[in-house]
Amino acid sequence: MKKNILFLLLGCMVLFTSCLKSGLDDIEDSSLCAISSITMEYRWISHNANGYEQLSRQQLTLSRNTPDDAKEIRFTVTVPPASSSFPKEVRQHTSLDGLYLISVISSAAKIVPLNDAPKMGLPGTFEIGKDYRYQVTAANGEKAIYHIVIEDFIK
Repeated sequence: MKKNILFLLLGCMVLFTSCLKSGLDDIEDSSLCAISSITMEYRWISHNANGYEQLSRQQLTLSRNTPDDAKEIRFTVTVPPASSSFPKEVRQHTSLDGLYLISVISSAAKIVPLNDAPKMGLPGTFEIGKDYRYQVTAANGEKAIYHIVIEDFIK
């Protein structure tokens, strides 16, 4: 029995080790520091068929979700119509307060809000016409500042 356990452990050690030494992307020197797209969501707690709480979310429609050459994204947020997955009662409570801003950025890059911009991926309070600035830092330290402006909110 002890032999079997020993062989099993040796087999697992060999099985779960990596021999890949080449062909890996070198992203530690990457100079890419871009936001490729953004989305906005409204999230709320609902109850499933068994009565358990679950996180529900509804993606909002943005008139534009990619930056222009000036590293700016100006867009209108539209709340979609009520549906079975987005009840009328929840839709009525949807506003610019408590929305989640989510971005897709370059590999190995980091993004931080500047001034009083809401953090990405956390609930934030937004205002129409306000210039929210975010700094994207590449793996090699190169930086770029992006401007995000909500021009209108349509419900």
